[in-house]
Amino acid sequence: MTLKELAENYIAFRKSLGERCEVNGHVVRSFCRIAGQDASIDEIPHETVNGFLAGKGALTASWHVKYNALSGFWKYLLSRGFAVASPLPSVIPKRPPAFAAYIYTQDELRRLFAATDSYQHNRGHLNPLTVRTILLLLYGAALRSSEALALTFADVDLDAAVLTVRESKFFKSRLVPLGSNLTQQMRAYSNWRSANWRCRAEDTPFFCNRYGQRICLNTLQYNFERLRMHAGLHRDGGPRCQPRMHDLRHTSAVHRLISCYRQGDNVQKYLEHLSVYMGHAKLSGTQTYLSMTAELLAQANDRFERYAGKEAEL
Repeated sequence: MTLKELAENYIAFRKSLGERCEVNGHVVRSFCRIAGQDASIDEIPHETVNGFLAGKGALTASWHVKYNALSGFWKYLLSRGFAVASPLPSVIPKRPPAFAAYIYTQDELRRLFAATDSYQHNRGHLNPLTVRTILLLLYGAALRSSEALALTFADVDLDAAVLTVRESKFFKSRLVPLGSNLTQQMRAYSNWRSANWRCRAEDTPFFCNRYGQRICLNTLQYNFERLRMHAGLHRDGGPRCQPRMHDLRHTSAVHRLISCYRQGDNVQKYLEHLSVYMGHAKLSGTQTYLSMTAELLAQANDRFERYAGKEAEL
């Protein structure tokens, strides 16, 4: 069997176990294109594998993502007798430091949203109102960008101010309540969209490009990068360390927790609700979003001091 045939068999096997196999499937297929679709599995040189894993530039976490995907692929091949040896390297490099999410300030958020009206020099695939509404949703409802782009008219109930996020990460579906301001922004976009594209069938994408088609994630990412640079938002560390669109979700979690501290609410109980709201399978998934900013640390210290003061009075 050719490398491509074995790869497709492996991906089908993983999916039969209930996995989506999106990332691993993408990595394995990419490797097949590099190594040659018709290559023999036992004739792939170590240099080809090492070159694929290294990619271009400095070592990043993607090395380990690709390695784990190929490791699973070769375990499958070896266990079924399709291969007699693995060409994967035996020495695993140390993982680079974890990427530190960028937590936008309120002023930076205002600059980012305001820049949607002026960042496009030429007519692009996305209308500025579309970009602005999506970004407001990523921050205001802490959605993943893929979740926002997957919304259909059936998923958006603005009268009840609630979204239905279907079969997202971890195969979880959830209801996401919207605040009044965000609902108003969503309604403004919905009215504009209906005026330009009258099709409102339940399976029609809620967010669309200038041609009425579903928006590709790469297109949205490209527009965000232009928008971010136009708004003058950057940090030290080179291109790989710049503020991301996904950091709006991180920022939403941090800002919500700060608000919880300020209002004197039960933080631990609130974290449980926030975890469900964000669609995490475990509370630990939510905790990774809570970067310890100076403001969050100050609120936590203030809460501890009040608690310690009460203990001292007893």
